[in-house]
Amino acid sequence: MKSSDLTGNVHLLLTSGKLPESWRGNGAQPLRAVFEDAGYRTELTLCDDPQAIKNRIETDCKEGDIVAVGGGDGTINAVLDAIIAQKVVLIPVPLGTANDFARTLSLPEDLIDAARAAIHGQIRMLDIGSVNGKSFVNAASIGVPADARKRINPDLKRTFGAISYAVANWQSWHEMDPMDLTITCGDRPAEHWKLRQVTITNGRYFGGGLRPSETKSPEDGFLHMFAIRDSVDTLSSLDIAAELLFGSVDNSSYATSMQCDTIKVEGEEGAPILADGEIIGKLPADFTIRAGILPVFAPNRFVDQIEGDGSSDGTSLPQQDEINDVMRDTVDFAVRLEAIYPVAQNSKLKALCHDSAGNLRSIVRQLELGLRPYGINAASPDPDLQNLEELRDKLMGWLLGNADTRLADGIKNKAELLSSEIDKLPADKLPDEIGGPICELHRVSDDLYQRLNDILKQL
Repeated sequence: MKSSDLTGNVHLLLTSGKLPESWRGNGAQPLRAVFEDAGYRTELTLCDDPQAIKNRIETDCKEGDIVAVGGGDGTINAVLDAIIAQKVVLIPVPLGTANDFARTLSLPEDLIDAARAAIHGQIRMLDIGSVNGKSFVNAASIGVPADARKRINPDLKRTFGAISYAVANWQSWHEMDPMDLTITCGDRPAEHWKLRQVTITNGRYFGGGLRPSETKSPEDGFLHMFAIRDSVDTLSSLDIAAELLFGSVDNSSYATSMQCDTIKVEGEEGAPILADGEIIGKLPADFTIRAGILPVFAPNRFVDQIEGDGSSDGTSLPQQDEINDVMRDTVDFAVRLEAIYPVAQNSKLKALCHDSAGNLRSIVRQLELGLRPYGINAASPDPDLQNLEELRDKLMGWLLGNADTRLADGIKNKAELLSSEIDKLPADKLPDEIGGPICELHRVSDDLYQRLNDILKQL
């Protein structure tokens, strides 16, 4: 999916029980403002549970919409298939306990900072893991983690967060019997092991910040598996925990790890499978990878970690300074139209300003997304510009009887100037995600010029 496929709509779907107390009275306005300030039409819905969020995605969202889902990893897991099927773009709002998916994307812990980093990032197509036909985004585990899930104390989880996972895992480690399992990784011969735990990861993190591999990426097209043998004692288990927290288990003497695109786990029939914090199935298990299928708005920090800085293909953009000038002038033009709207008296002029400002904002948003891979950020207008424009237009309305004529003539000249700037750009030589919005901007500015001519004849 490309930025040019976006509709400009953000569906902000938050789990009501996890909403910060300070947001309950204002409808999560600080969070909504992040998306609205970025130029998106934002609709907030508070949902009782992940199933309600999934239902909203299936019934209310259209292809190209953005879905900002507020919850934990279990909530993200519950909506994965709906997001993929509806062809919408996901932004995770980390309202959960572990938030491993948000951590994989390098999102900040602060909700506002996380939303801002995501919406000003880039669309990435991430891999999704599947076990027995059920999707997971972070990891799926058999053995100790799955047993521990049943032991987590809800009160302890609410009070101490990720620490509750560590307590439950410690209990399971000491009380659970090892498992006799047969594991087949890709085309390799099947191997028979006596194990305490098997974990298959798609993301970088699982279990509240544990990292099994330094090189794992949710875009690499592989599943990473590590298995902890039954011979590992309590003291050695602490070493594994340290490796998971501060490094990886790829070279561990206590765990076996491998990477492939399919994994089969047999034995211990009926043993539970934990995925993204929830029990979603039982053994035997067939694991597969669905590569590049989940559209996600990822922060630039995440993209840089995978690709490095600069353009994704190492090329520069022709006339990028001129393109940036056009984008800045388009934003200024939208601000001007928004300032005229409340003071214009003529109904046609009023409607034209309202509709055209929205169209220009939408085009700027598409341009900004298309330009980010080239290291070009949109120029933001002075935050006081709109207030100054509104004040000037109100004074004109008070002092002059022909204010509408003067206002319409001024924006007609601005539309003509913008069109002349666009004429100088080689739209046919630009990438589609940039050339498309440029052509649409030309059409909108020309149409605006003609409609203003018609209005001026009637004033």
